[in-house]
Amino acid sequence: MAVEYECCESNFFVHILVIVLLVLFAGLMSGLTLGLMSMSLVDLEVLAKSGTPRDRKHAAKILPVVKNQHLLLCTLLICNAAAMETLPIFLDGLVTAWGAILISVTLILLFGEVRSCE
Repeated sequence: MAVEYECCESNFFVHILVIVLLVLFAGLMSGLTLGLMSMSLVDLEVLAKSGTPRDRKHAAKILPVVKNQHLLLCTLLICNAAAMETLPIFLDGLVTAWGAILISVTLILLFGEVRSCE
């Protein structure tokens, strides 16, 4: 497929905005997967019962989400995969097919996987 949009058209900026949002969303899902799945249910329950007032409040909010770990993991992975699979579709209108693949892989690796683990 050929490049559809030239620089500085309105659709060009819409595509750039969607690409940036998809990369940020993929990074958020990757970070949430790492952060939420690394929490122990026992540690959260202890914090909810005997932590500082601030820790109790935060643990009480997170505990219902983390209790159903299989649903949480599936939701985060499906959202992450959807964002990563949609990215080349929007890039394809701006660059060639090979360029879209290379740019999307680079963006996802840098911002979606490596950056979210730090």
